Amino acid sequence: MKALFQNPCSYWLRWLFKKWSLESKYRKQHLKLEYMVEVTNCKFNNYNTIYKFARVRNSEFGDFSYVARNCQIYNTKVGKFTCIGPNVSTGMGAHPSSEFVSSHPLFYSTLGQSSGLVIVEKNLFEEFPFTEIGNDVWIGNNAIIKYGVKIGDGAIIGAGAMVTKDVEPYSIVGGVPAKIIKYRFSQDEIEYLLSFKWWDKDLEWLKANKQKFQNIGEFMASNPIK
Repeated sequence: MKALFQNPCSYWLRWLFKKWSLESKYRKQHLKLEYMVEVTNCKFNNYNTIYKFARVRNSEFGDFSYVARNCQIYNTKVGKFTCIGPNVSTGMGAHPSSEFVSSHPLFYSTLGQSSGLVIVEKNLFEEFPFTEIGNDVWIGNNAIIKYGVKIGDGAIIGAGAMVTKDVEPYSIVGGVPAKIIKYRFSQDEIEYLLSFKWWDKDLEWLKANKQKFQNIGEFMASNPIK
């Protein structure tokens, strides 16, 4: 009986039903789920797209943010206008690296990762700290974001980077482990953008001001903070 529900046809039917039910639920928000996307306990907002073969679990997505193909986005809160490239992983489970004699979950978890075997009475270690990704963030392909990390608004994560600590707003980071390469704008410009919060504007404002997004100086001159 178990094998019946694990064959390719059954997987495809489950995906099709989940896709239909979620896209129907978020019809007014224009949610788009591509082929064989796996979604578990997630919240979506306006104009989100999850591309082929991605897995998203216990996560929340702000307006206009998308997840490219083959990603694994777990236990993560994603802001608005964030672009997550292919093969990105975020919010994967933690293991203890000090104090505990073993890093194996048999000694601290009740989830039964070892064929369902559980020998502890309660969870003794926080396995899934939440990861936070800000607004207008771009994450390049094959990047890995460590659990519990906070990525500031406007940051760029280079392709293949391994992010092990918090990332400052509007910084560009890359490497293993990821380090700051430079900042996208001057300090005054960054402070302006963090205060102005253009990502909270409605779609009509964005359409009316779309040409000004091509130059930070023109953008600031046209939208003074009162």
